[in-house]
Amino acid sequence: METTEVFVSNLRSYIQHEDQKPLLGPSFYQGLIDGKLSRHQLKSWALNLFYVTGQHIRAFGGIFMNTGLGPMDQRIRRHIVENLIDEETVMGRGEDAHWMLSMRLAKALGATDEELMHPTVAKEAVEYVDWVIELGRREYGLVTLAAMSIGGETRSDSSMKGLVSALREKYGLTKDDLGFFYAHIGEAEAHGEPVFEMVSEYADSEAKQRKIRDSIHTWCEKFSAAQEGGYRVAMGLDSGVHVDLGH
Repeated sequence: METTEVFVSNLRSYIQHEDQKPLLGPSFYQGLIDGKLSRHQLKSWALNLFYVTGQHIRAFGGIFMNTGLGPMDQRIRRHIVENLIDEETVMGRGEDAHWMLSMRLAKALGATDEELMHPTVAKEAVEYVDWVIELGRREYGLVTLAAMSIGGETRSDSSMKGLVSALREKYGLTKDDLGFFYAHIGEAEAHGEPVFEMVSEYADSEAKQRKIRDSIHTWCEKFSAAQEGGYRVAMGLDSGVHVDLGH
């Protein structure tokens, strides 16, 4: 078994390697930077992002459910409360709830209320959402929290800043339209580092380390697939699937 110090160091190295790929998908990133995507294609992509962002809130519920009353459990829940303040309220990082900011982006690109409630998304996005929600239902809260926070919230801001610049310069979107991205810049320190600290205390056995490592690796694989799938649907390469968000 690795020491907890070596284990966390290896997780950081893995994330640094993953960070070489834009979090929201290399194909989409390059197409956007090159200005090759139409607004209709961007709208389709934004609907995929809106779907995934909104469904994360359900996964947070599973993290709450799978904790006890020990000191570590309290830290996990408090961390999720801080996340939910961002995700669901106007009191956190950003001018509105994060899922509302992703809706604002989609609307700025032409999405209708009907499209928002019944979007066409990548099948890989649905598979990712189903997986992360099921993970939260069956595993100890920190396992799911590590997957979501270390997998997605410890990345550098470089690709996010590139997206913002391209969307403003090439597509004329305003800072208000792009509030979702501004709200997520700087997340590594706010949401990622505290989870690394909890993992360093928790992962003191081979079984715990395996669950944490596997959940992070799978999260990165499935989230990346969801982003690439969203790009293919936007480009008309895949038909996607219709989902109902009205209930």
